[in-house]
Amino acid sequence: MNDNRSEATTVLLICREGKSRQEYQAELDLPGVLLVSVQALMEFFRRGVYCPINGILVDMPTYMRSSEEEKHLLTDLVGLFPALRLRCHEPTGEIRTLPFGTAYPGNTSPAVFVQKYCTSFVPRKIRTSERSQLNLPALLGRSLPVENISGTRSVTVNVSRGGCFLISFEPWLVGDRGWLVLSDLNDTTPIPVEVCSIRLWGECNSLPGMGVKFIDLTGAQKDELGHLGGRSLMADDQ
Repeated sequence: MNDNRSEATTVLLICREGKSRQEYQAELDLPGVLLVSVQALMEFFRRGVYCPINGILVDMPTYMRSSEEEKHLLTDLVGLFPALRLRCHEPTGEIRTLPFGTAYPGNTSPAVFVQKYCTSFVPRKIRTSERSQLNLPALLGRSLPVENISGTRSVTVNVSRGGCFLISFEPWLVGDRGWLVLSDLNDTTPIPVEVCSIRLWGECNSLPGMGVKFIDLTGAQKDELGHLGGRSLMADDQ
């Protein structure tokens, strides 16, 4: 297993310790693949573990025993990464797989899934703060000034300290940058943003749009979005 995170395909495995985890780890002991194994999703947010990832694998018995908070967060996250559900028949070691949604197939082995889908996926960080389900009017433009004529009218689906998800049918791409005005904030200074994810129409049975991260905020915006966006998920190592 390659421990060089800058070169490896890094895959998050959420599975309790035991026979099933051992079978998954053996299956995924591949050149160029770094498997980050945690017993629960919240364990990943410890500062010694947290890192950009290329995909997520979830053991279903572990998922079923997760807290409602973790289930809700994971449901949100799997739409942003190549993700696969796993179940191991421990007496035989047979691993069965199921997809999350329709974006990626589930009738494939974990090793093939990682090699085919995760290695080509640009690694990204999982957001580190909770998202609040807030519908704020938004105006998104590719340049300043952001005006009703040149900008795209939108609305947020959710908001966190570091970004938001915007309903949109416009042809933006991951990595594109623009300017966002949230008119319900006390400080409506245009916010520079970068597109981190795209959800196409009809994908995952969810609203189409884009996830954006805030590149820079004024002090007043940081305070207000920190309040609106919920708590940080990061935990100090003990």
